[in-house]
Amino acid sequence: MGAPSGRPQSRVALSSIDLNLLVALDALLRDCSVGRAGRRIGLSQPAMSHALARLRDLLGDPILVREGRIMRRTAVGERLAPRLVQLLSDVESTLFDRRSFVPGRARRRFRIATSDYCGAVVMPDLVARLRKLAPGVELEVHAHSGPAPAEQLARGELDVALGVFLHVDDSLRIQDLFQERFCCVVRHGHPVVRGTLTLAQFLACDHLLVSVPDYGPGVVDFALAQRSLQRRVSVRVPSFLAAPIVVAGSDLILTLPERIARLMARGQRLRILPPPLELAPFTVQMVWRGSPDDAALAWLRDQLTQSAATIAIIG
Repeated sequence: MGAPSGRPQSRVALSSIDLNLLVALDALLRDCSVGRAGRRIGLSQPAMSHALARLRDLLGDPILVREGRIMRRTAVGERLAPRLVQLLSDVESTLFDRRSFVPGRARRRFRIATSDYCGAVVMPDLVARLRKLAPGVELEVHAHSGPAPAEQLARGELDVALGVFLHVDDSLRIQDLFQERFCCVVRHGHPVVRGTLTLAQFLACDHLLVSVPDYGPGVVDFALAQRSLQRRVSVRVPSFLAAPIVVAGSDLILTLPERIARLMARGQRLRILPPPLELAPFTVQMVWRGSPDDAALAWLRDQLTQSAATIAIIG
């Protein structure tokens, strides 16, 4: 009879392992100290030393090695550490988070898709909240533009998405977070725009356009077309974060959301001016999959809602 296939052997090997050792390994890799790791998970130092010995035997690697008065991870330990955090987070969320979520004790990774605009405006407050309320939680932010990422949300690759979505799939739930309006920015000392920005000045200057993929022409171009007017866009960039820096060193005019303009103006010599033509405001939204939810994701959405609410109201 031939040797058994690799897959049954893998299952047998896994069934023979005390999976509590994964919790001990995570603590050891986090603290690089037998004593501190033991206190983290409620084990005595002798019990933690025993767990470390078992792990070394199981993995065929020291995991932690002493350098002077401290211990450091081996290459195997470095490779295992982030994978272990995610593995234990997935196990914990699968077993418990659908029923309850205790932020202060949670170890979980949340995945958020957002545009650079929404990221710059919302993420600072959200990160501060997570660091304070759930220090064991990790945040993974993915760049996104265009339609709401229904497939990634459905597959669990993302937990929530933030943006200005032109289309939202029927399978997703949606919540409005805040409304934003546009403004124009020019550098201090601009040779044409010295006082109030007029439409004539606006059309006389070259423009910078933040050209986001899948969104086509800018909102300004639609508003001008309604008046049978057009502007000259001489520079296009793919990022709201890069655009004000370019404007600060040129004679270009940039039209962009006012909240990010105010953020960027703090570090650049920029003037913020009302647009010389009416531009409709837009709404920033949060979307997530419409399937049965768990308590951890409900908590995350609540933190995002509160972060959005703290954004200063523009008068």
